[in-house]
Amino acid sequence: MTALRSLSPLAVARGVAVMLAAAVAGLFLAPTIFQGSTQAGPQLPPAPDRQVPASFSARAARVPTLTRYTTIIATARAATLSVYAGPHRGAPRTRLLRARTLSGHRLPLVLAVTDHAHKGWFRVRLPVRPNGARGWIRRSAVDATATNFRVAVRLREHDLIVRRGRVTILRTRIGVGRSLSPTPTGTYYLADLIRSTDAFYGPYAFGLSAYSTVYTSFEGGDGQVGIHGTNAPAAIGTDVSHGCIRVKNTVIRRLARMLPLGTPVTITH
Repeated sequence: MTALRSLSPLAVARGVAVMLAAAVAGLFLAPTIFQGSTQAGPQLPPAPDRQVPASFSARAARVPTLTRYTTIIATARAATLSVYAGPHRGAPRTRLLRARTLSGHRLPLVLAVTDHAHKGWFRVRLPVRPNGARGWIRRSAVDATATNFRVAVRLREHDLIVRRGRVTILRTRIGVGRSLSPTPTGTYYLADLIRSTDAFYGPYAFGLSAYSTVYTSFEGGDGQVGIHGTNAPAAIGTDVSHGCIRVKNTVIRRLARMLPLGTPVTITH
């Protein structure tokens, strides 16, 4: 976010982006989307760890082939997904998540799994307030994939690290939130990916499952935090934004092609 400007469904940022109140709440986004879009634009290439090991399926009770570095990713099969208080029949429904749309295209509703030990259920991180919210979903309602990628953001050091398993793939400098509008710490995941036509946000923007702790609304959005490019690379390495994480445009292009939605992102001081 240049601040949190990068945190709202990117309203017409200087007349280039379109207001997307329902799309990526909180990010200034442009009309072309990637995960699942049929519009023209570079397609995210498949990666080996976008696929689940052959021994794992959404209905599997155990996942013996996954490693300690693996995150299971749940993608809703329908436009809505019920979230429950517990992993058992009769548990009350606590939320109904709805997939958002962008320029007439439905964005995938993606969740990061934190517990798969209960047969027929996944415990997941939710892309909603409050930060860190979790709930239970039925395995039968989602398609399951997995990734060994993970992202670490260190605010004081102004760096972002991408690892795949034990291997560090990328380390880069970043711009982060200012003291009055800090980037929230915690463990989140990549919830959305859009292509921006506004140079201010660079060519791509990821929406995180994190929200500003200062802003409950911002320029038409609800304060969703993102990772995006920038047209002011000289500010990278400083506390400059309203909460979003800025990287160089060369970096966000690489991340957009490398990381699947659902990839965990841990932000620490």
